[in-house]
Formats: sequence, C-alpha cells, structure tokens
Amino acid sequence: MVEHPRLALRRIPPDPVQFQVIFGSLLGDCRLVGLPRQRRLRIAHSGSRSDYVRWKYDRLGAFAADAPELRDGLAQFETITHPLFDDLARIFATRYSRHDAIVRLLRPLGLAVWLADVGRLELRAESFLPQQRVLALAS
Repeated sequence: MVEHPRLALRRIPPDPVQFQVIFGSLLGDCRLVGLPRQRRLRIAHSGSRSDYVRWKYDRLGAFAADAPELRDGLAQFETITHPLFDDLARIFATRYSRHDAIVRLLRPLGLAVWLADVGRLELRAESFLPQQRVLALAS
C-alpha cells in the first residue's frame, strides 16, 4: 500500500528557511489551528498583503497545503499537518511563552518575518540590490 504524500511529509523536518518562516509567523500574526497531532499553521494577512502571503507560501514549499486564496478580505492559506506544530504549540502555549527557547531558535530571517507580520518592516524585492534579489528569491 502506498502512503499519501502529505502523510509522508510529516516525517520530513522543515529546512532552516521554512522553519524561520514558520517561527517568525508564529511570533507575528499567524496561528496554529487544530487539535494535537492534527495541528497546522494558518497564515492570513490583509488582502493588500497578498504578495507577502505568496512569498511565505513559496518559501514553505511542500509544507504549504493549498495555494493562497482571498477570502473575507484576507489572503490566506494553511500548511499541512506536521508534528513540528505540536512542539511549537508547547513553546507558544501561553502569553508567557518560553522566551529562552524563542531566543535560542530565532534567526535573522525569522526576526524579519516577525517584524514584517506586525508591520514594522516591509519586504520589497525592488529595494534589494540585484545580487540580493537572486538570493532572496532563492531562499
């Protein structure tokens, strides 16, 4: 019997870029949804930020379930169900999250995603130098 590809993905850890997009999103405006062992990340931003939502979707690759859609004024999508989200739920369980764990896991990309989510930073491809654009698109 062949396993469904989305079930197989549950055994593959996210790469460092995917993890930082997920982690920064959780620090920002995005939320975990679902019960234990069925958790996934819901990414939703204002429809005017649909390019940013698409950027997150592209970075998450196989961890993104369905393509972003505009619904109720929000550009949004969800990830696949993955055990990582149960681990992250424990870190972000309360308002008084495990700050030591957050500081230890956060990298510059995660910080940039967090700041972009809360509106403190806007990522625009045209503001990058040509060699940075290639790197930004590849990451």
